Amino acid sequence: MAGPASATASSADYAKTRYPIVMVHGVTAAAKIAGVIDYWYGIPQVLRANGATVYVASVPSFNSDEERALALQSYVRAVKLETGADKVNLIGHSQGGTTVRVAAAMSPQDIASVTTIGSPNRGSEFFDVIDSLISGVGSVPVAGPVLVGIVQGVANALGWMNGVVNGQMWDQNSPAALQVLTTQGAAAQNVRLDATLAPGSRSALGPDCNTPGSAVEQRQARDATGKLVTHTQAAYSWTGHGGPVNVFRSNLFDLSTLPLSAFADIMTLKGSGPNDGMVSVCSSKWGRELGSYYWNHLDQINQLFGMYQDADPRTVILNHANRLRNDRL
Repeated sequence: MAGPASATASSADYAKTRYPIVMVHGVTAAAKIAGVIDYWYGIPQVLRANGATVYVASVPSFNSDEERALALQSYVRAVKLETGADKVNLIGHSQGGTTVRVAAAMSPQDIASVTTIGSPNRGSEFFDVIDSLISGVGSVPVAGPVLVGIVQGVANALGWMNGVVNGQMWDQNSPAALQVLTTQGAAAQNVRLDATLAPGSRSALGPDCNTPGSAVEQRQARDATGKLVTHTQAAYSWTGHGGPVNVFRSNLFDLSTLPLSAFADIMTLKGSGPNDGMVSVCSSKWGRELGSYYWNHLDQINQLFGMYQDADPRTVILNHANRLRNDRL
């Protein structure tokens, strides 16, 4: 087995996985934010320099996991057609992680592995607060519903523009996105996902934050002959716990640090425990847990513009690609 690599290292096959890697963005975003800024900042380039075949998907910026997964399903099948691969490895950040979980349930025959990074697998207390705030504003007579409609319309318009500049014209539904990101919405989603598991198999989501889930998930699908086939999907996750400001560890030059610190404090007040400013460590646990770094939510994708704190996220994902390679995925 090859040893740990750094983002500056380059090896012809260190990250050469058996199946292509497809990377999926979170809520509000796209493969290229505003058509200019790479969501996965500098990460695909490092993977490709080390032998990986990498695709970066765009799905609706604001919509339910089901609608985002339908768009991803089409993208994955196009990748399979282009590469000749039987399956792909999905890596999702934030809502991208919950989206790839749904995509894996929809098309188990297409997915070799699912990796979630800082994903609200049990929902997010931050979005609970946003949901409560919107509900409160919406309850104000006359002006409330109008104001909420304007905010939702602006979000949908921004999402639509994100799609257009990335060559897509996805439908946007910001209320649907918000609901699936709340703790209540995520709980309902997890019940639906568990119902798609093969009989007798276990979920990669543990029953609670202290009990690991399965390292794989199994689902069944019929092959071309109509035979029911069981497909096994490896499951991995990691996250960050560096939301709150620490004068000795936080990158105070990063413009995302202070806003995410404020969000982290709100989440802590809501009982989230350690978090990255948008998702708790508890909620992000799924499948084979690969650690928690001193990162905020954007550090996990090397944003803003590479101004991370703690470990280099490019190296973390590079070494994960090597892990997938060694796991023959």
